[in-house]
Amino acid sequence: MLPQSRKDSSQPGGLKIGDIRLMYLQFSGNSEIQRPILQLTKAHSEMFLATSEWFIKNQNDQGGWAVPVKRSIAENKLILPVGWHSAMAQGHGLSVLTRAYHLTKDSRFAKAAAKSLNLFNLSAKDGGVKNQLFGYDWFEEYPTTPGTYVLNGFMYSLIGLYDFSTIKEYGNESKVLFENGLNSLRTFLPLYDTGSGSVYDLRHLGLKSSPNIARWDYHAVHIYLLKWLHTITNDSFFNEVADRWIGYAQGKKAKHN
Repeated sequence: MLPQSRKDSSQPGGLKIGDIRLMYLQFSGNSEIQRPILQLTKAHSEMFLATSEWFIKNQNDQGGWAVPVKRSIAENKLILPVGWHSAMAQGHGLSVLTRAYHLTKDSRFAKAAAKSLNLFNLSAKDGGVKNQLFGYDWFEEYPTTPGTYVLNGFMYSLIGLYDFSTIKEYGNESKVLFENGLNSLRTFLPLYDTGSGSVYDLRHLGLKSSPNIARWDYHAVHIYLLKWLHTITNDSFFNEVADRWIGYAQGKKAKHN
């Protein structure tokens, strides 16, 4: 076997998937294949469906996938004990289960997705993922009280809600939650704009602290999620904000007096 490596494993970061390619195999004597060789598409489908089954088997009575570790935020000012739920995780679960349903037409996946919507209607103080800001609903990546209103986690949850809303037989409630969330995003997105970058969350509103400026990698996440939502909704506002934030990443800044 002759592997071809793209970088020296002694360098920082080492090797990762894709850094080594198999160029050819050579055997001497007798050889036997112990396991079946699957085409890539079939193997990926099997792994995906195995993951989808995990979501069904591990969904709790509230319809969620609880986080099994404690989370402390803002220098321990906000604490989430073991067993909290995340709107971001619920959104990812919705996306997986929706795709599994489209692939198999197995109603178990759609029913599990529908059950997961319960937490979007339940307040954070009661174990759900919903907080409100000036009367608008916000689905929390970290459902603390007071809320943190993390931007990227909220947008990920919206994408999951959109995905499930595409299943017409089951997704009506998801569509309502998605549209409600979009309304909140349109209203509060300007609060995340610093004029030279973006903020990760709005913890400074509840904690009266300094703003939590987003790192550039999170700023990039904000941009591609806004582009994704623009593709879904065709709302030019999301695209305009994304383009302005791309400019910030290139050194442009908002005008000043």
